[in-house]
Amino acid sequence: MADPEERARREVRILPAVIGAGIAVAIAVGIVAYAAGHYGEQTKTVTTQAVGSSTTSAPAKVSPQVAAGAHTFVQFACVECHGPQGAGGVDPAVPALNTVGQSLTVAQLTHIIDHGLGESANPKQPYMPVWGEVLSKTQVSNLVSYIRAGLPAVADTQPVPVPAGQGAAVAGSALYVRYGCINCHGPNGLGGVPNPQSPDKTIPPLSGGDFRGEFNTDAKIAAVIRSGSVIGKAPIVSMPHWGGVIPQADVNALIAYLKTLK
Repeated sequence: MADPEERARREVRILPAVIGAGIAVAIAVGIVAYAAGHYGEQTKTVTTQAVGSSTTSAPAKVSPQVAAGAHTFVQFACVECHGPQGAGGVDPAVPALNTVGQSLTVAQLTHIIDHGLGESANPKQPYMPVWGEVLSKTQVSNLVSYIRAGLPAVADTQPVPVPAGQGAAVAGSALYVRYGCINCHGPNGLGGVPNPQSPDKTIPPLSGGDFRGEFNTDAKIAAVIRSGSVIGKAPIVSMPHWGGVIPQADVNALIAYLKTLK
């Protein structure tokens, strides 16, 4: 049996080693835990990205001209009459472009965009307005390229979203852009877009004393939105028949917005 004093001295010598080993083990466990957690975070991020990328189908790559045409198609509200990607279904009088685009030549499509088509005295039947004095030759060419390419899906070409629950005037301000009113009547309805054959050589503004004097009731504003005005041939720019395209609720919102302008 070991001497009690000798055993005590041996325990004193062993204790620091045991403590040191315990500290080393604790540090090692901490490092492993941190590494596991950190790696787990990285793995989780990568997995989320992988899932997102595998479930989202990216639009097909197209030429710059076709992409520009897709944006013009939305900016000038072609999409509101001919449907997303020209699929139709908005009004029986408006053809689906994804079925007729290939049957028309570049010259025919250019002429229709510049000079309009299907003019009608029926205010509820939409017709193709005259765009020759509003769109540039480059924009028309890009539109034709987009149509001839089959109106493919192009990234970031969604129409302007319309806010809900924020009042009719707020919705109307977005619809003013969505339906392309801004392209002809200008920001805030200030006008100024050329219309060579009209009396004042420009498309009329939707603000100011003259407009408010002529369209002094909601009914008069609604009527001109539905029926259009100045139905003529190029180079005169004509107001489209929106009666078969714009729902009454949107007409009311547009009127509410116009009434906020100067």
